[in-house]
Amino acid sequence: MRCLICHESMTVPWTPATLWRRDWVCPSCESKLTPLGTGCPRCGQPNETGETCPDCIRWLALGLDLTVRCLYAYDEAGIDWLHRFKFSGDVVIASSVAPALRALRSSGVIYVPIPLSKERLQTRRFNQAEVLARCIGPTRQFLEKTEVSSQRELGKEGRRHRTNPFTVPTSVKCGKIILVDDVYTTGTTLHQAAYSLRQAGASEVSAICLFRALNKSKSRPI
Repeated sequence: MRCLICHESMTVPWTPATLWRRDWVCPSCESKLTPLGTGCPRCGQPNETGETCPDCIRWLALGLDLTVRCLYAYDEAGIDWLHRFKFSGDVVIASSVAPALRALRSSGVIYVPIPLSKERLQTRRFNQAEVLARCIGPTRQFLEKTEVSSQRELGKEGRRHRTNPFTVPTSVKCGKIILVDDVYTTGTTLHQAAYSLRQAGASEVSAICLFRALNKSKSRPI
């Protein structure tokens, strides 16, 4: 059997379940993901002081208050993992990060994955945020995404100033909502989604992201 990330041969202890499993990631690749340490308490951007980062200060100045829990740095190992998962369609490798995601589960919470547009979903055939959200807890989709263009075509400023693509067709009457997405880059996606949910009646919204993009990690599109 070969690891789905590095494609190196790996030995898996045999059990009856082994015959049905194809979601193996070798221990070496699993250990390469970098957990985030000290950083901004609102988005996880690494820093040595643990102070709120300038980006989050700008969001707060706009009246957009959102706390995002990010698990891993979007460094080279994170890029390799996500591109295999998101663009190569190896959805089963989500099992390698499922324990870390499940550890964040809270009771009385509805997890809302960031949606794809209908066109994007038809192309990709799955929503990566929904796969990650199901690793945590019960999900529900309140949001619809109305735009078609990919964020990969936009620079940092373009992402920040894009029109809000999220709508909420019905009123939201529930307790705590936690948005789930794969990568936090500028924060625009999550802040716009949270704004739309609050406008529809949600009282408490926060977010979880698997990866936090670093200033030096934009070597490949996401």
